[in-house]
Amino acid sequence: MGLKRILLFCFAALALVSGLAHGGEGKFSGAVFGDIYWIAADHDSTIEDLNGLWLRRINLTHDYKFDDEFSSRVRLEAQTPGDFESDEIMLVFIKDAWVKWTTGNQNILVGLSPTPTWSLVEEMWGLRFIEKVPTELQRLGASRDMGLAAEGSFDSGKKFGYHAMVGNGNAQVGEQDAKKKGYLGLRFRPTESWAIEVYGDYEDRVDSPDRQTYHGFVGYKTSTLRAGAQYIRQVRNATGEDVELSIASAYIEAAVTDKAWLFARVDRNFDPNPEGDRIAYIPFDPTAANTFVLAGIDYWARENIGFSPNVEVVVYDEPETVGLPTPDTDVIPRLTFHFTF
Repeated sequence: MGLKRILLFCFAALALVSGLAHGGEGKFSGAVFGDIYWIAADHDSTIEDLNGLWLRRINLTHDYKFDDEFSSRVRLEAQTPGDFESDEIMLVFIKDAWVKWTTGNQNILVGLSPTPTWSLVEEMWGLRFIEKVPTELQRLGASRDMGLAAEGSFDSGKKFGYHAMVGNGNAQVGEQDAKKKGYLGLRFRPTESWAIEVYGDYEDRVDSPDRQTYHGFVGYKTSTLRAGAQYIRQVRNATGEDVELSIASAYIEAAVTDKAWLFARVDRNFDPNPEGDRIAYIPFDPTAANTFVLAGIDYWARENIGFSPNVEVVVYDEPETVGLPTPDTDVIPRLTFHFTF
């Protein structure tokens, strides 16, 4: 029996046994999304005109409520590499494994849990199945970390909140050193529709420059309109000159019918990303600043099944390094499909 089958079997058995043994409330849920894609144009001629279907994400989640104070989540995830090179089967790994203690307006989580880095931004964006938020897309952080987290509100009206965490800084990888990463997001929700966040983190790294990441975000979300704007800055300390990456992003989404939404997003990447060519599904040229544009329509055929024709475009600036040519524009039309259960 392969490792993936063993993991799935153990996951199902654990959920069943825990329910029988403890008498709590447990439930399974899942999400799947992917694309039929075509690399219509690209700065990298080796992948230009490639086309096919990939599954960008498959989640299987078990949430368990022990009582009014304690709950837990275990989530398995599978995804294709998206690097246009690997011929391996889909990677399966543990995405979440945490237990939460709730007391009043405060939650304490221990284990492998979501980081504050873009949890609020992603919630307001609401289209993770279409594309990652800018910080994740440009590989400026991780969505999960192993450690201790706290989130909650400072006031009874839940207008002033926070999400703090101290983690290993290694995402799903086990700890191998004494270095840690600290995160803090301060949030203000003046109404149910508006959300404002100021965020910062510091990562103490072993064999590479330490990193500090900051962002400011303002978002608006109702049943018919969503919009947001964000500014992100990351500083990578180096022996010589620090590497600085800055991004400004804005999006708007509007319901045109009960089942269809139009959406558009623009990310201005003011600096070349040294890790740009490692971005899955849409590698960026690492030598030039650029503007990323995403637009499309999201149609919900059923309450939990959707299809989205959309296009991603990356327009590059002239590289700062003398003699390098301006990269060609990337154009990727896609038909994204997504469903939950």
